[in-house]
Amino acid sequence: MTTSEMVYTHVWQEEHPYSLTAVSLAADRLEEAEVLAWDAVGGLVLPKSWAELHPQARRCLVRACRRIPIEGLWHVQDDRTQVSEERSRRDCFAQLKDDWPHASPLTGRDAGPGMGALTRLSALVCRMSPGLLLDADEDLLDIYDTYTVGGLAGTTP
Repeated sequence: MTTSEMVYTHVWQEEHPYSLTAVSLAADRLEEAEVLAWDAVGGLVLPKSWAELHPQARRCLVRACRRIPIEGLWHVQDDRTQVSEERSRRDCFAQLKDDWPHASPLTGRDAGPGMGALTRLSALVCRMSPGLLLDADEDLLDIYDTYTVGGLAGTTP
């Protein structure tokens, strides 16, 4: 696969702490991923937190999402209080471009509701307490081949 064939969906957290979450996949598998993502999480009302969701519900969601042909997850949170949302958004997207120079964003009709729902659910999971330890069958991050969860690197106010 060449690097130009990767695409991603993303979601921006508009309230502080700001965060950007992106889910990547091969462009030639977008249609398949959309159908499977919609089957797994389409129409799901997001819980307040992943930790509050019943363990059996977490296991069912993780099992359903494992079939989706996704490549990776990227999530960065910006805890800086003295930075505007606009500046934070710009910095987060710049970091994403640095980390994933081979991927391009899906926009408009290309980004379907199933992948959008999976990306929003993944963003929710990334905001859970790092102290919460889950078995692989309850950890949504375990469905990704690779993932990055962290804060903005090398930014100053």
